[in-house]
Amino acid sequence: MQDIKIVPKVWGEERWIVNRDYCGKLMILKKGFRCSMHHHKNKDETFYINKGKVLLEFDDEKIIMKPGQAQLIKPNQKHRFTGLEDSEIFEFSTHHEDSDSYREEGQLSESVDLSTVRLPK
Repeated sequence: MQDIKIVPKVWGEERWIVNRDYCGKLMILKKGFRCSMHHHKNKDETFYINKGKVLLEFDDEKIIMKPGQAQLIKPNQKHRFTGLEDSEIFEFSTHHEDSDSYREEGQLSESVDLSTVRLPK
């Protein structure tokens, strides 16, 4: 049986399942928290919302994602999530190295006042 690596984050936690070619994560995102705006040069990611509701920002778009919805993020697309509810997000991606994560902000994550978050119409 493969061990699952649990990585604590300010915004929740990640549970990693990795094999030679692909990476899977279950991300637990707390309401009112967001991860930093970031991108990867060599990694495709598909995000699937299992539970909750999140705001996904990528490029110049903002979308609200609900359970059962998925979104592909291509290499070099800047993106971040904000938890509108306590949420579970599955990430499926090609395997990558930590050195392929490029943060656009100094903080890795933060708590946000949801009343200041501009939601798409």
